Amino acid sequence: MGGRRVSAQLIQERRYFVNQIDIVVPDGSMQEVIIKLFAKAGLPVVIEKKRTKEGMVKVDWIKRVAFQRPQEIPQYLNNGHFDVAIVGEDWIANWGYEFPVLLKLPIGRSGDKPVEIVLAASQDSDFSRIRDLPWRCEVATEYTKLAKTIFANMGRRDIRVIPSFGNTEYKIKLGVTAIIDVVESGVSLEENQLKVVEKIMESSTVIVANSKSLADKSKRPYIDCFVQLIKGAFQASRYVMLVANVPENVLNEASRIIGGLKGPSCSPLVGAKGWFALQSVVSRENEQKIIFELLLIGVTDILVNRDIPLIMS
Repeated sequence: MGGRRVSAQLIQERRYFVNQIDIVVPDGSMQEVIIKLFAKAGLPVVIEKKRTKEGMVKVDWIKRVAFQRPQEIPQYLNNGHFDVAIVGEDWIANWGYEFPVLLKLPIGRSGDKPVEIVLAASQDSDFSRIRDLPWRCEVATEYTKLAKTIFANMGRRDIRVIPSFGNTEYKIKLGVTAIIDVVESGVSLEENQLKVVEKIMESSTVIVANSKSLADKSKRPYIDCFVQLIKGAFQASRYVMLVANVPENVLNEASRIIGGLKGPSCSPLVGAKGWFALQSVVSRENEQKIIFELLLIGVTDILVNRDIPLIMS
């Protein structure tokens, strides 16, 4: 009996002292996207007090999920306040930090493609590259450190960088010569009669880690687990599960059409001689094409599940 009590006590102590990781993610327009991704990964975030900008996940190895301004996240990660961050490559570049990139996530307001950071000016201007900017001109931007670094590397320390904290496109009308800003669809530039002079960089959302945390053997397994779960949730959002009942005479052709991650699974239908059920995970972008081609060869029993929770592949 005494031995059993000691064993139970050790188990409890191990649970209590499990190493936890601190995660920081963007607030604002990205917050809802991130929360949905966490939920799909089986890590639903509960925000008990909105003012604290902090959420809890009901797993013992995640200490907290903090929501912070994307601009500030690289500083907090670099200073060791968090172990893992989800943040844009643009803000990492702005601060000049280098973090181990564990996963690229093409998520954001623009959909599943990276955004671009560009230098833009009035459509009436005759600039075709950054070097064409006039002497001692003003450039408005949120990316102040990135802009100063770019201009310094070009030997253009004369250019004055004006901090902008929103509505940057409008600053041209206030008298600045150009802006450095993020472009998603290009609609905002068009509405403000601006043009892209030069692309500075592409930026994706990434999962990055504090180097010390990643080197910590007690934390690394939890960091890796978190990345794999988020990756699985993201992959699931790009696929659907397709099931079709197929007659034997077109089975090979239907199998080729459906395809999938490693090909469809196949099983005979009970009570329907000569019929088989094909099932596979297919990409959302190919879903309609696959259905159309199946219909062309006479397949009619088609079921699509668009809510796959997780694909660990």
